[in-house]
Amino acid sequence: MDIPRILQHSVELLELRGEEVDEYKQKLHEIDQHRFYNEMILMRTKNLTVFYAFSKDSFKELWASIRVMDLETMEKTYNTLQFILILQEYPPSITLQAIQAKDRALQEKGGFLQIFLTKELMYNPTKHELVPKHKKMTEEEATELVETMQLKSKNQLPFIQKTDVIARWLGLQAGEIVKITRYTETSGKYYYYRVCV
Repeated sequence: MDIPRILQHSVELLELRGEEVDEYKQKLHEIDQHRFYNEMILMRTKNLTVFYAFSKDSFKELWASIRVMDLETMEKTYNTLQFILILQEYPPSITLQAIQAKDRALQEKGGFLQIFLTKELMYNPTKHELVPKHKKMTEEEATELVETMQLKSKNQLPFIQKTDVIARWLGLQAGEIVKITRYTETSGKYYYYRVCV
């Protein structure tokens, strides 16, 4: 497991979502990397909390603490309703279902509980030369797009699955629109739009 690469890409993921990461990066560099193998490491930005729990024991410790918390307690404890878990492997299916249920409850309040595996953070898909630039649109931009294109609903746009790797990196939620910038030698720059489902 390449800890420096995983940490670098986790920072890039947060940066892509518009988080201020300078202090976050500094704190990450101060932590002895061997701690990531056995301990649960909690890191925060202004808007979200990231849990690094690479070992089964550190994940069990983490899940035991947040499993019993209601949303109000989670918000008071972590000052946010937005969470990312970075794990070595997916937990057992019953635990995964409980995490997904908590994620749905958090989404109703404007938050989320997202899982990324360490192997998914070994690369940054947004920097691959074959992946066009994706940008999450603001609510105002999405409304303007729907009016400009004279759509009855944004659901008339093509879909991007919430489980799509780029949608996950951007933190797209159902109903949000992503603007995709493509370029060809013959046509130049042009745009696609997808709505997350």
